[in-house]
Amino acid sequence: MEKLEFNELIEKIERIKSYFHQNDVDIEIALKLYGKAVDLLSIARKKLINFKNEKEEIDRRYKEFLESLENENEEQLF
Repeated sequence: MEKLEFNELIEKIERIKSYFHQNDVDIEIALKLYGKAVDLLSIARKKLINFKNEKEEIDRRYKEFLESLENENEEQLF
């Protein structure tokens, strides 16, 4: 499950969620699906944290790039 794309995880979670909205819910199946949903949610959360960290790294590099441009422009003035 760790190798699933984020959108695939969400789709699986949505399918499990739709099972619980049915009128006839088998308790044994429901318990297994509930456990699987918790696992999927945990993996999705980890992926979101990784996305956030990646974005912060990109933002940091972009800021450094802009600062280097500003420094170049200042150096050209003098």
